[in-house]
Amino acid sequence: MARGQIAKAEVMKKIQSIFDGAFLYNDGKELRVPIMEDGELVQIKVTLTAAKDNVEPGDDNAIPGSSNVVLKENNNAINFNQKEEKVIEPTEEEKSNVKDLLAALGL
Repeated sequence: MARGQIAKAEVMKKIQSIFDGAFLYNDGKELRVPIMEDGELVQIKVTLTAAKDNVEPGDDNAIPGSSNVVLKENNNAINFNQKEEKVIEPTEEEKSNVKDLLAALGL
């Protein structure tokens, strides 16, 4: 069986239970959700694909040096984001530049 088939079936069943009149189509590969829009019946087609690689929320914007730890407990993924907290202090030159800027602006 292909990866994610059981999980996809569970998700499809849950979505189908939420929307009245929703039905499986194309041998269960897609879910059709009928919705009225401006007096016209529209079917929203839902298909699911199991991801090849698992990612975590924000991985597409990850900061270098931060790490994510994912533990599996009872088949439920638990995500613990661990970020390395570093306090960056301004240098004396930066402090001087800000002081000069404020003086030039009359503040």
